[in-house]
Amino acid sequence: MASETTTGSNIEIVREYTERVFNQHSPDLAAKYLAPGMTWHGQTLGSIEGADNVTRMLRGFIGALPDLYAAEQDIVAAGDTLAVRYVIEATDEGNLLGIAPTGRRVRWDAVDIYRLAGGMIVEEWAADDATAILYQAGAYTPPWLAASRPTA
Repeated sequence: MASETTTGSNIEIVREYTERVFNQHSPDLAAKYLAPGMTWHGQTLGSIEGADNVTRMLRGFIGALPDLYAAEQDIVAAGDTLAVRYVIEATDEGNLLGIAPTGRRVRWDAVDIYRLAGGMIVEEWAADDATAILYQAGAYTPPWLAASRPTA
Protein backbone atom coordinates (compact mmCIF):
# COMPACT_ATOMS: atom_id res chain seq x y z
CA MET A 1 0.00 0.00 0.00
CA ALA A 2 1.36 3.41 -0.95
CA SER A 3 1.84 6.07 1.67
CA GLU A 4 0.06 9.43 1.48
CA THR A 5 3.42 10.96 0.51
CA THR A 6 3.84 8.54 -2.40
CA THR A 7 0.25 9.06 -3.54
CA GLY A 8 0.71 12.84 -3.36
CA SER A 9 3.97 12.59 -5.31
CA ASN A 10 2.30 10.43 -7.95
CA ILE A 11 -0.46 13.04 -8.36
CA GLU A 12 2.15 15.75 -8.87
CA ILE A 13 4.05 13.60 -11.40
CA VAL A 14 0.91 13.01 -13.49
CA ARG A 15 -0.11 16.68 -13.29
CA GLU A 16 3.36 17.77 -14.39
CA TYR A 17 3.35 15.18 -17.20
CA THR A 18 0.00 16.51 -18.45
CA GLU A 19 1.09 20.13 -18.24
CA ARG A 20 4.52 19.80 -19.83
CA VAL A 21 3.90 17.10 -22.44
CA PHE A 22 0.35 17.94 -23.53
CA ASN A 23 -0.49 21.51 -22.53
CA GLN A 24 2.97 22.88 -23.32
CA HIS A 25 3.11 20.70 -26.47
CA SER A 26 6.42 19.00 -25.67
CA PRO A 27 5.98 15.29 -26.41
CA ASP A 28 9.75 14.72 -26.29
CA LEU A 29 9.62 15.41 -22.55
CA ALA A 30 7.52 12.26 -22.09
CA ALA A 31 10.68 10.20 -21.50
CA LYS A 32 11.16 12.07 -18.22
CA TYR A 33 7.87 10.61 -16.94
CA LEU A 34 7.53 7.24 -18.69
CA ALA A 35 9.41 4.15 -17.54
CA PRO A 36 11.37 2.65 -20.46
CA GLY A 37 9.26 -0.54 -20.52
CA MET A 38 5.90 1.13 -19.93
CA THR A 39 2.72 0.10 -21.71
CA TRP A 40 0.08 2.46 -23.10
CA HIS A 41 -3.39 0.96 -23.62
CA GLY A 42 -5.58 2.88 -26.06
CA GLN A 43 -8.79 0.86 -26.28
CA THR A 44 -9.57 0.22 -29.95
CA LEU A 45 -6.26 1.85 -30.91
CA GLY A 46 -4.46 -1.06 -29.27
CA SER A 47 -1.51 -1.08 -26.90
CA ILE A 48 1.93 0.43 -27.37
CA GLU A 49 4.96 -1.02 -25.61
CA GLY A 50 7.92 1.10 -24.55
CA ALA A 51 8.44 4.76 -23.73
CA ASP A 52 10.12 5.47 -27.08
CA ASN A 53 7.14 4.12 -29.03
CA VAL A 54 4.66 6.00 -26.84
CA THR A 55 6.66 9.20 -27.37
CA ARG A 56 6.47 8.68 -31.15
CA MET A 57 2.70 8.27 -30.89
CA LEU A 58 2.46 11.43 -28.76
CA ARG A 59 4.50 13.40 -31.32
CA GLY A 60 1.95 12.49 -34.00
CA PHE A 61 -1.05 13.19 -31.80
CA ILE A 62 0.18 16.51 -30.44
CA GLY A 63 1.51 17.44 -33.89
CA ALA A 64 -1.98 17.01 -35.32
CA LEU A 65 -3.48 19.06 -32.47
CA PRO A 66 -0.81 21.72 -31.87
CA ASP A 67 -2.92 23.88 -29.54
CA LEU A 68 -4.19 20.93 -27.47
CA TYR A 69 -5.18 21.71 -23.90
CA ALA A 70 -6.16 19.04 -21.37
CA ALA A 71 -8.10 20.54 -18.46
CA GLU A 72 -8.18 18.32 -15.38
CA GLN A 73 -11.71 17.90 -14.03
CA ASP A 74 -11.19 15.23 -11.37
CA ILE A 75 -8.33 13.16 -10.02
CA VAL A 76 -8.66 10.09 -7.80
CA ALA A 77 -5.68 8.24 -6.39
CA ALA A 78 -5.42 4.92 -4.60
CA GLY A 79 -2.07 3.30 -3.97
CA ASP A 80 0.07 3.38 -7.09
CA THR A 81 -2.89 4.11 -9.41
CA LEU A 82 -4.48 7.42 -10.41
CA ALA A 83 -7.54 8.16 -12.52
CA VAL A 84 -7.85 11.57 -14.13
CA ARG A 85 -10.87 12.94 -15.97
CA TYR A 86 -10.03 15.59 -18.54
CA VAL A 87 -11.86 17.83 -20.98
CA ILE A 88 -9.60 18.24 -23.99
CA GLU A 89 -9.83 20.96 -26.61
CA ALA A 90 -7.74 21.48 -29.73
CA THR A 91 -7.75 22.45 -33.39
CA ASP A 92 -7.45 19.63 -35.93
CA GLU A 93 -4.47 20.83 -37.98
CA GLY A 94 -2.75 17.58 -38.91
CA ASN A 95 -3.28 13.94 -39.80
CA LEU A 96 -5.35 12.80 -36.83
CA LEU A 97 -6.34 9.13 -36.66
CA GLY A 98 -5.79 8.92 -40.42
CA ILE A 99 -8.04 11.91 -41.14
CA ALA A 100 -6.76 14.83 -43.20
CA PRO A 101 -6.66 18.14 -41.29
CA THR A 102 -9.93 20.07 -41.20
CA GLY A 103 -9.02 23.15 -39.18
CA ARG A 104 -12.04 22.44 -36.96
CA ARG A 105 -12.09 22.78 -33.19
CA VAL A 106 -12.59 19.51 -31.37
CA ARG A 107 -13.54 18.98 -27.73
CA TRP A 108 -13.89 15.66 -25.94
CA ASP A 109 -13.87 13.95 -22.59
CA ALA A 110 -11.14 11.55 -21.57
CA VAL A 111 -10.42 9.37 -18.56
CA ASP A 112 -6.84 8.25 -18.20
CA ILE A 113 -5.70 5.76 -15.60
CA TYR A 114 -2.02 5.77 -14.67
CA ARG A 115 -0.01 3.26 -12.66
CA LEU A 116 3.27 4.51 -11.28
CA ALA A 117 6.32 2.85 -9.76
CA GLY A 118 9.50 4.52 -8.62
CA GLY A 119 8.26 7.95 -9.66
CA MET A 120 7.60 6.89 -13.27
CA ILE A 121 4.48 6.02 -15.25
CA VAL A 122 4.67 2.27 -15.93
CA GLU A 123 1.20 1.80 -17.42
CA GLU A 124 -1.55 4.00 -18.81
CA TRP A 125 -5.08 3.26 -19.95
CA ALA A 126 -6.38 6.06 -22.18
CA ALA A 127 -10.14 6.26 -22.64
CA ASP A 128 -10.82 9.16 -25.00
CA ASP A 129 -14.20 9.80 -26.59
CA ALA A 130 -13.00 8.96 -30.11
CA THR A 131 -16.53 9.27 -31.50
CA ALA A 132 -16.64 12.93 -30.41
CA ILE A 133 -13.27 13.56 -32.07
CA LEU A 134 -14.31 11.92 -35.35
CA TYR A 135 -17.71 13.66 -35.38
CA GLN A 136 -16.32 17.12 -34.70
CA ALA A 137 -13.56 16.63 -37.28
CA GLY A 138 -16.29 15.79 -39.80
CA ALA A 139 -15.08 12.26 -40.47
CA TYR A 140 -18.00 10.32 -38.98
CA THR A 141 -21.58 10.98 -37.96
CA PRO A 142 -23.02 8.57 -35.40
CA PRO A 143 -26.45 7.25 -36.42
CA TRP A 144 -28.12 8.82 -33.37
CA LEU A 145 -26.86 12.26 -34.49
CA ALA A 146 -27.49 11.74 -38.21
CA ALA A 147 -31.23 11.52 -37.58
CA SER A 148 -31.24 14.92 -35.91
CA ARG A 149 -29.16 16.70 -38.57
CA PRO A 150 -31.10 19.06 -40.80
CA THR A 151 -31.29 17.95 -44.42
CA ALA A 152 -30.35 20.29 -47.24
